[in-house]
Amino acid sequence: MSYKVAIRKNSTGEVRIYDMECEWDADGSMFSWTEGNYGCDCNRELFFERANGIEIHTEWCSVRRFSVLYAQLPNGEKLPIDP
Repeated sequence: MSYKVAIRKNSTGEVRIYDMECEWDADGSMFSWTEGNYGCDCNRELFFERANGIEIHTEWCSVRRFSVLYAQLPNGEKLPIDP
């Protein structure tokens, strides 16, 4: 079952929920969001915009423009991602 992530645009405080459409893997998924490919702003921005149905392409990657507040598992459990 898929899981959802709450992504905040730090400059505005707006939070959007994105459905990842893949299963949460306790070790691999947390790594992806903290140190892996989903930990950079370029990918987080893509998920943030896609949460509103907007498809964008970006090559600008930075840090701290977006935060992932938590992942919500199918059973409702929320796992904090960014401190």
